[in-house]
Amino acid sequence: MKETMTKRFFAPIWRCDEIEAELEHLENEGWRLEKISGFRNFKFVKASPKTTKYFFTCSFAKESGMIETEQLLKREYTANEISGNFIEGLHITSIYRITKEADLIPQKVYRNIYLRHLVLQYILIGLMFSFISVAGIILSCVFNEKPLFDFGHIFLAVVGACGIFVFVHHLFGWLYLWKQYAKYWCPNEE
Repeated sequence: MKETMTKRFFAPIWRCDEIEAELEHLENEGWRLEKISGFRNFKFVKASPKTTKYFFTCSFAKESGMIETEQLLKREYTANEISGNFIEGLHITSIYRITKEADLIPQKVYRNIYLRHLVLQYILIGLMFSFISVAGIILSCVFNEKPLFDFGHIFLAVVGACGIFVFVHHLFGWLYLWKQYAKYWCPNEE
């Protein structure tokens, strides 16, 4: 019977470099990623240690996203897609294992730019929900003369608070991605 291990990674998608590094470390220790299931359940099997690279791709629902990058990984580096994937928000994420030498800096730069595009969409969505909630409360108080602590206002306040959380959370992600992008141009500084 194969020895197995399950591990969960809770880092947001913009920190995929860290997850990739951890997967590569586990592979070097003899734990090969077999599949992903459930909510970020990464299932590993005991195998002989091997030097590999892992690469995350991510696409927004209904967008072509990183299809060209995925095709390049398969064609030039004979990358294997790990079965299963996980969904983060409206992002669909896949993971590829590359067993031969590969310079993935151009693909990482493209992914970084694409992830900044996705994160910016979430920042705008968070701002939109916050603005709509505040506007709804103000308009309801002024025109309908409802009290400030009306049930509808409380609901709008909760929606607005969620919008602010999405905005702040993804703003930190956007700033992190900018910092990472600078690292690609100065890889010797760490």
